[in-house]
Amino acid sequence: MNFVRLNEILNEHYGNLHWWPAETPEEVVIGAILTQNTSWRNVEKAIENLKKIGIRNLSQIVNGDQEKIREAIKPSGFYNQKTARLISVSRAIQSAGGIDSLRKMDDASLSHFLSSLKGVGKETEESIMIYALGRKKFVVDKYTMRIFSRTGIIQSETILPTELKNEIENRMSLEELNNFHGALVNLGKDFCKTKPVCVQCPVRNECNYAKDFTLP
Repeated sequence: MNFVRLNEILNEHYGNLHWWPAETPEEVVIGAILTQNTSWRNVEKAIENLKKIGIRNLSQIVNGDQEKIREAIKPSGFYNQKTARLISVSRAIQSAGGIDSLRKMDDASLSHFLSSLKGVGKETEESIMIYALGRKKFVVDKYTMRIFSRTGIIQSETILPTELKNEIENRMSLEELNNFHGALVNLGKDFCKTKPVCVQCPVRNECNYAKDFTLP
């Protein structure tokens, strides 16, 4: 299997997911930090809790009550660390002129700025670039690596060849990149879990991992 065929199967199964599920670019930034080392379901709970206490944007993060923020984001885990990261990243973006100023940066400058922020790794950086700022980036997360490895697109679950990532970004439109990543996240949550549910997976007939097992 290759990524083109995988994308076709996922499109047939999931359709247009309108990924990333956020109301504003600033909510994307918040979600990108909260999703570190946790599932998206937990992030959704944390974001809903933030909205309940009136926090929906970066300015409200910076000026909000830290204890209330900490309590609200507990479902996402590592809440002390993530509270500090939310505040520092929000403050840095506000100091740089906000989301509108980031939109005016070229890709290299934007990547340099985001990667310089404490707590912003490559996955978080590229999530912000594509979903908050509309840059053509293929976000590589744990679901991507697991699915690509099991289907045989890559040989190792720890390394995605740069050439492959570039090919995906070059061949797909921004909307296709958005939806492909969203579908991979959903496939990882629904079927390609740590303990996979191969028998129901839409990719099972063309997946190397599933073919190695006798499906009931």
